[in-house]
Amino acid sequence: MNFSNTKWLFGTASITGVIYLTGVTSLQTLAQANDNSTSQILSTQTNTVSQSQSVVYVNSATGTDNTVSGKSEAKPYRTITYALSQGQRGTVIQLAPGNYTSETGEVFPLVIKSGITLRGNESTKGQTTVITGGAWYISPTFARQNIAVLAEQDSMIAGVTIIDPNTRGTAVWIESGSPTVKNSTFTHSHREGIFVTATASPIIESNIFTNNGGNGMSVVRAAKGEIRNNVFQETGFGLAIGGTASPVVANNQIIHNRVGVILSDEAHPVLRNNTLEKNQQGDVIIATGSQAQPKLAKSNKQRLVLPRDQ
Repeated sequence: MNFSNTKWLFGTASITGVIYLTGVTSLQTLAQANDNSTSQILSTQTNTVSQSQSVVYVNSATGTDNTVSGKSEAKPYRTITYALSQGQRGTVIQLAPGNYTSETGEVFPLVIKSGITLRGNESTKGQTTVITGGAWYISPTFARQNIAVLAEQDSMIAGVTIIDPNTRGTAVWIESGSPTVKNSTFTHSHREGIFVTATASPIIESNIFTNNGGNGMSVVRAAKGEIRNNVFQETGFGLAIGGTASPVVANNQIIHNRVGVILSDEAHPVLRNNTLEKNQQGDVIIATGSQAQPKLAKSNKQRLVLPRDQ
């Protein structure tokens, strides 16, 4: 195995060694198994609204963007973009099933401001509520990027599918605070489903990452957070972790990718109770020249293959 020509956003690497973690589970039961995990820290109860939240409704097929709409399913807004412009902290933007694109009036990137929830149908992982698109965003840490959604501070994304098919497109970009992304699907983005950078510390829980062009998810710079109970499958790198990033990666199913988890730079994630299997070129790989030091909990039941010369 030689990755000397392998490139991704935060570096070029060749491979020194492979860590294999045990686990077998059928593809059809992955999402259900994740949701039933007894080790979840946060509740994944779906489609509930606290007393401090207000709900506005969006339907790309039947809605109208004006100040008298949005208050009911019978008279919804047409676009997420308009709902976001009207939303305040505590607002839940409830999406009807359908497609949300530039053709239906969306202006990308969509910015989910602090305290706002963007919600579709959590019980289906958002498979019938699809946001597709992307545009340029100037990142403070990574310059110009093409993204579909920017999740700020303590915002929440739940029960939607998000796709950025543009060149080097990323579905969700997280650069600050501790937003939550749960019960959603990330598929067919040109680069990755979620990119976490700077000092962000999000909760990424019970999502499906599949068939993305580069990575399921990237975590770089000094980012932290928790990545738990997700499915990463059929993509390039399931998880790419670099910089000094130190997320907790727990109870995930990482299978049928080119590489399960690739580590570079001085990354030091905690890997706990993950299932890694049938990743074509390795389950956990540490890049040549890096000082990455993953913390491997006993619950991974890992088998370590010593580094070898390339």
